[in-house]
Amino acid sequence: MRRLLALAMKGRAQAVMATVVTAMVALLISPLSIVSNGLVMLATVRNGPREGLLVVALSAVAMALLGGLIFRAPAVLGFLGLMLWLPAWGLATVLGRTGSLARTLELATVLGMLVVGAQYLWLGDPAAFWSGLLQEYMQASWDPTVIPEAEQRALLHQLSVWMPGGIGAVWTLSMMLAVLFARWAQASLTQPGAFGEEFRRLRVSRPWLILLPVLLAAAMLSRQPSLLGQLYVVVMVLFLLQGLSMAHAIVNGTGASRGWLFGLYFLLIVGLPHSITALAAAGYVDGWLDFRARLRGGDEPPGPE
Repeated sequence: MRRLLALAMKGRAQAVMATVVTAMVALLISPLSIVSNGLVMLATVRNGPREGLLVVALSAVAMALLGGLIFRAPAVLGFLGLMLWLPAWGLATVLGRTGSLARTLELATVLGMLVVGAQYLWLGDPAAFWSGLLQEYMQASWDPTVIPEAEQRALLHQLSVWMPGGIGAVWTLSMMLAVLFARWAQASLTQPGAFGEEFRRLRVSRPWLILLPVLLAAAMLSRQPSLLGQLYVVVMVLFLLQGLSMAHAIVNGTGASRGWLFGLYFLLIVGLPHSITALAAAGYVDGWLDFRARLRGGDEPPGPE
């Protein structure tokens, strides 16, 4: 993998090619968009914001050309590329200038909250918009003899009212994973092993610890999912990452088998969505109590930054 990363970062043309190829494959295998964003971030962190922006611009042009040749929709593919890579470039610029993984992930959370707000601003009633799209999908793909229409309608309502927050949370998580990929790739090329130590120290700042319960209280007081309730879903992603960081730090600090981490990730997948909520809650508690400081033998756990 290190050789592939070194090849992708050998020059501007190689970086553009790797970014575009992974983005095109992501049209079929969507998680690869994380790699595409991560490559843009890596080019930006290694070579500076100006070079990263050039990679974004050239990649968008290449996407438009391929979109014209393959799909006869150059503008759509080019715009899609810009929508994908410009936020990644912005996050990488902040990461390069601050050197702080935590602050960059917090910025990704802010951008995810803006994604939620944009849906309310542009769609008016985002629940109705998503309900229409989901209903078309269900009618085309779901057999009413297998899933009765009454159950479909109930599921449709539950999904549509939480889609704005769900979209924002998924977008935020994908950007965070791209940041982690870029940071890991940077360390792999220059200082192997440094990323693990940095990730195990990840701690969010105090304002997020105060904001989360405020959003939760607002969500619980509202009969219908509100804007604040949707924002709560996005902020939970930030604490999910802190929960993972805490788990990695505890396993590393105690010398426990890495099998515990494999078990954790397995439970995260099979226990969705409750497992994510539980780990995010653990990350939130760690924000106040700092279990990692206790593991290091500190008398008093330091407060959050």
